[in-house]
Amino acid sequence: MQRFKFRLDPLIRCRQHRHKVALMEVAKAKRALIETTKRIRQIGQSKQAAIRERDDEQAEGIGIDEFRIYSAYLDRLSREIETENERMVENSGTIKEKQKAAEAERMSKETLEKVKEIQHINYMQRLNRAEQKATDEIARLRRKTRKP
Repeated sequence: MQRFKFRLDPLIRCRQHRHKVALMEVAKAKRALIETTKRIRQIGQSKQAAIRERDDEQAEGIGIDEFRIYSAYLDRLSREIETENERMVENSGTIKEKQKAAEAERMSKETLEKVKEIQHINYMQRLNRAEQKATDEIARLRRKTRKP
């Protein structure tokens, strides 16, 4: 009997590759989420520093032009925080989608691997039956030749 060969091995390798790519995409999306979170934190710190600075200058006396500049800067920082929050929500959704895609790739790969395993088990059973049949045939022939 010939050696076991699963005809869909190239497809399994392709699915493994696609699963790895999907996992890398998940990791990339998670990194983007972390970067967005860091950016929000940095903008928040900048905003707090600007508010403290404005309050300190107000205590000493600040001109209307400088107050408008501070207000415009704080408004821009608030808009940036809102934008980054929207991006963070979008990234969270992207992560979930990519995780679902990675899970689907994993399942398709594991399904093919299970089919391969079942076919290999069937092959081994057929091989064992063929070997047993050959052994029985040899034993039967020996008994026939011994009988006078």
